[in-house]
Formats: sequence, structure tokens, C-alpha cells
Amino acid sequence: MDPALLRVRGLRTHFASPEGVVRAVDGVDLVVREGQTLCVVGESGCGKSMTARSILQLVDPPGRIVDGEILFRLGAPAEPRAAAAEHGVVDLARLDPRGRAMRRIRGKEIAMIFQEPMVSLSPVHTIGHQIAENIRTHQDVSKKEARDRAIEELRRVGIPRPEHRVDAYTFQLSGGMRQRAMIAMALACRPKLLIADEPTTALDVTTQAQILELLQELQEQLGMAVMFITHDLGVVAEIADEVAVMYLGLVVEQCGVDELFHDPRHPYTKALLESVPTAGPRAKQRLTTITGSVPHPYHRPKGCPFHTRCRQAIPGECDHKLPPVLATGTADHPGSRAVRCLLYQTPADVAAGVDTLGEVSR
Repeated sequence: MDPALLRVRGLRTHFASPEGVVRAVDGVDLVVREGQTLCVVGESGCGKSMTARSILQLVDPPGRIVDGEILFRLGAPAEPRAAAAEHGVVDLARLDPRGRAMRRIRGKEIAMIFQEPMVSLSPVHTIGHQIAENIRTHQDVSKKEARDRAIEELRRVGIPRPEHRVDAYTFQLSGGMRQRAMIAMALACRPKLLIADEPTTALDVTTQAQILELLQELQEQLGMAVMFITHDLGVVAEIADEVAVMYLGLVVEQCGVDELFHDPRHPYTKALLESVPTAGPRAKQRLTTITGSVPHPYHRPKGCPFHTRCRQAIPGECDHKLPPVLATGTADHPGSRAVRCLLYQTPADVAAGVDTLGEVSR
């Protein structure tokens, strides 16, 4: 059976405005495998958060999904694979964002931890009320049972004295406590897939480490997959099984975490790794930077979106042709990763008219 829990193929999410069309997500292909952690990395403005929101159909107007597939395999994490397969695969991109089918999946099968809990949580309701509301939306339980479940979830994520904290408002909690409460809400219905959008960005280093450790423990206990959006490559090295590198609405490389750090393929991936501060002999050297900046949304370059900043760009090719998604790898595992770059297009690919792969088999 296909181990992929979520497959995104050719996803495009655009925002129409009087000035033009902003192609926030412009052909994303990625795979999230069952029980594993996929980290999505890239500069600000590359479409990471909008990809996550598109998966959950949480795109605000005037944005909308204009093309692509979001194939999600239904079924509870605890179910045997044969039983889970009976639920089939649903294309989330075809569902009504406000429809009953999407509302059954959102919060139950797929949950999300948003980047800023102070904005995402309601300031006029207690955290216990918000967690209990999520539970009662997806499960037939009484108010008392939902409240008891909320207390247990708060205890699970390490909040002290949950019997008292359950009646606290968000402004009465610290940043770490609010993030833990949001994690409790997201995991209350035991989702198969957890999307975490930079959940540790606004936290201090100690709290950040505690949250990451907590997420890893809960992932092992619940057997869920995690799609983790981050800028921090140190976090990627610690928690990722696979990594998807995004640039200007496209996934330019997806591979295993060891392959990313020891054998990066795409020039943008290499540039990101080179720009990370290091300790040791290189510490006194000038920090490498990526030339230029992310292009303006209304003035996207033709061809490869990274060619204006790429040191390996091929004149007459990269500035005219959008690179296909190509399978690359080693002699033992020839299809172990995907990279969107003309540097890896073979004569056989050109002769075959390869224009997209859409997935990677491992």
C-alpha cells in the first residue's frame, strides 16, 4: 500500500487584485508520509504558510485554489492499514471550504498549530472552552466529558495544575503556555496529520526546546505525521525525516534530512546551508549571503524563479524554461529524491519531454 498520507500535486493558490495576480503557491508538489516528519523550509514569502492553509482550505478571499490536487488518505491513526484503506483517498482541493465534508476533516483528521497563538486563540473564551468546543464539534460527548478531556489534554502537554488553567484566558498565560494550549487543542481529536506553522518562532530557546521535545513525544505516542514549517535549519536537523525546500511558491527540492545536509542538489538549497552561521574554524569568516532578494509578487521572473540569484544559472535556458521536477539519487536509490533544476535534466529527459514528476518514491 502507498505509504504516503498526503500527496500535493501541482497546487496553485492565487490572489487576484487590481494590481495583478499574486501566485502565492504556484505548482507545489510534495509528499507527507505516514508517521514521519516533513519539514518545509525557505525564505519568508516563499509560500510555506499559504501551502499549509491551502491544504486545510483556510485561504482568505480574494485568494483561492485555482489548480492542483491535495490527496489525503482518510482513516484513524490506530486503524489497521487495510481498514484505513476502506475510507479511501479524498481530494481536499475539490471540497467546499465551508462544506460539511471539509469541516469533518479540519480539526479531526488534519489539525494545525498556527504561528502566533495570541492571534489565533480567542481572547474572550477560556482555553478550556476552546479545546472542549473542538472536541464536541467532532465527537458526540457531553459538556462535562469534553471539559474533562480538555483537562487531560492540558496535562498531556505539560501545563501545571490543568484543573485551574482550564478556566484561564489567553492573556493570563505566558507565550510557552499559550503554545502548549494550542498544541493541546490541535491534538484533542487525535489527528493523522499535524501541520505546525513555525510554532516556536516567538519563544525563547529553552521553551523552544521543550515544545520540540513535546511534539516528538506526542508524535511517537499518537503515531501521527507532522508537516513542520520553519526557518531554522537547526530544528530541521533535529526533528525531520524528510525536507521540502520552497522558493517563490514552488518546491525546488525534496529529500531525506541526511541527504539535505550532506549532499544538497539545488543551488538554492546549497545557498541556504552556506548562509547558516557555524562554529569552529569558519566562525571568523565573513558570513555567506544569498545574492539579491525574493522577487516582488507582481514581477516574477520568467523561467526558473531562482535564476536571478543563482550562481549556476545557464544563460538562455534558466531564464526561459521552468525546470521540471526530476528524480535524482544514488546508484542504489536512483529515485530517492526530487529536484527542480535544469542542471539535473539528462538528454533522455529532454528527448522524452519530461515536464513534471509530481512525486518521489522511496
